[in-house]
Amino acid sequence: MLVVPAPRVRVPILSEVEACGTIDSGPFPIGRLGERPSVAVAVSAKTECPGLELRGLRELFGLLSEAEMEAAARAFQILEWSVAHAFCGRCGHATVYSTSESARTCQSCGAMYFPRITPAVITLVRKGPEILLARGLRFGPRLYSLIAGFVEPGETVEQAVEREVCEEVGIKVSDITYFGSQSWPFPSQLMLGFTANHAGGELRINETELSDARWFRIDELPGDIELPNTYSISGRLIRSALGTMPV
Repeated sequence: MLVVPAPRVRVPILSEVEACGTIDSGPFPIGRLGERPSVAVAVSAKTECPGLELRGLRELFGLLSEAEMEAAARAFQILEWSVAHAFCGRCGHATVYSTSESARTCQSCGAMYFPRITPAVITLVRKGPEILLARGLRFGPRLYSLIAGFVEPGETVEQAVEREVCEEVGIKVSDITYFGSQSWPFPSQLMLGFTANHAGGELRINETELSDARWFRIDELPGDIELPNTYSISGRLIRSALGTMPV
């Protein structure tokens, strides 16, 4: 959750957050937002913040500019890292912030913990004039997106694409082509987008992952389905196939 001014949503300035009371952790430098340096700080969710309200990061899609969303996403990830590594995973002692780099250090055993990034792949699969859209178990009844999953140890990203598509819908793909990437702070993913072509097999839905998956004609998408918004790389991948956005 993030604290933002209301009713006009924007990134708050530090003095507004400091007025909430005690800062639990931070400030952590996270770059610049326009001409101003930006920092991330954490306050308790129970703290009273006059003029500010709690919003989930997903709620802010479309309300903040792209630069503001990038700053908010980075702040979210840095604070999640700070909480997750407050204690050493090797020996259990408390960690402290490094004075020389972005890390938490255990003064007992010397282990260092840097902000983590978890790579994941997301793929638009084509079959002639059709694209593959799927609905995850946690999606709403009308929302369709693309096949996605985490890269496993020892895999290349191309191998991850092949495995995830096969595991979730039972088909093979070829001509895997990189499309772009996006930070996805839920809590710390780096989404790597790809396109691929159907290379064999019939759809066989993995019901532990998906509630539905179908081929849709690019130019005849039903009006009763919802697509991801264009902030997400899945939304941009789909719209690139629809010809409404440049590849």
